[in-house]
Formats: sequence, structure tokens, C-alpha cells
Amino acid sequence: MAVRVGTSLLDIAVEVLVADPAASLAEVAEAAGMGRTTLHKHYATRDDLMRAVAHRAIDRWEEAIEAAEHAGASLESLAEAMVPIGPHLAFLWRNPIFDHVEDINQRWAKVEPQCLSILRRAQDEGDLRAEVPEYWLLSTFYSLVYVAAESVQSGHLARRDAPARVVDTLRHGLGAR
Repeated sequence: MAVRVGTSLLDIAVEVLVADPAASLAEVAEAAGMGRTTLHKHYATRDDLMRAVAHRAIDRWEEAIEAAEHAGASLESLAEAMVPIGPHLAFLWRNPIFDHVEDINQRWAKVEPQCLSILRRAQDEGDLRAEVPEYWLLSTFYSLVYVAAESVQSGHLARRDAPARVVDTLRHGLGAR
């Protein structure tokens, strides 16, 4: 078995675990092109792998927000940075087991306000309605990122069009104009 070149073990694990949250370590090892014993040298248990993948997702989320801030901290830059990491975020957002993992919760609690600050800026600039509560703003944005990433993966949406679709839907909803 050859290890897939250019893709980290954690990125492969995300692919496998998003596709099948119940996937075994053997399935992750097979997708990564390594034996289960080799995978166990990196991660002794499935929980260890799950935590590592969650931390990788938060790393990618932090990098995306930093990239968005460097690109002007607009809705467009935020969507452009987050849609490509949608599978990582989906893994993090869809797994309630992380609700009880303190180090993951602490990191999440630091990164989420950074994301929210960009969305609030859009509210302050009149780009989004000011009366929309923070939880709804974040949840709606996360949902759109998730759907856009899934649509890209399924072939329903071109990768380059996905961030604009997120921003347009966030700004205008789905109602007739």
C-alpha cells in the first residue's frame, strides 16, 4: 500500500469520517494507503484520531479566518476561505462528541468570535441586517458553508462559484427579488 502523496493523514481521515462517521480505523488506514498497525502508531485509539482531526479542523478554521482578515475581512473573503475547508468544518460541527472535550471547546470558543466579528462588520456596514441575532447569523453562515462544500463535492456547484453562492444567499435569501 502506498501512502497518498500530498494529502495529510488527518485530511484523509476527515474525508473518510465525513463520508461515514462510523468508519473504523482500518477503513481510515486503507484510504490513507497504510496498514492499520501503522495508523495505530500515530493514533492509538479511534478517540485519539477523532480528537486530532477535530484539532486539525480548528487549525484550518483559524487559517481561513486569518486569510479572510488579510484579504479585507469581507463576507466574500470569509466565504472564499471557509468553503474549501467545509468537509473539515462539517466533521467538527456535526460531531456532538466534541461538545464534551474541553481543549476543543476552548479552541472553538476562541475562533468563533473571530468569524463572528467579520459577520458583524458586514452588519455594521449595512451589508447584512443589523437586527439579526448573532447565533442566527453564525448558524446561517455555517449552514451555507456546509451546503456549498457538500454541493461542490457532489458536483452540483463549481468550486469557484460556491463562495459567491454563499454570500448571495446570506445577503438576499431565497425569496424573489
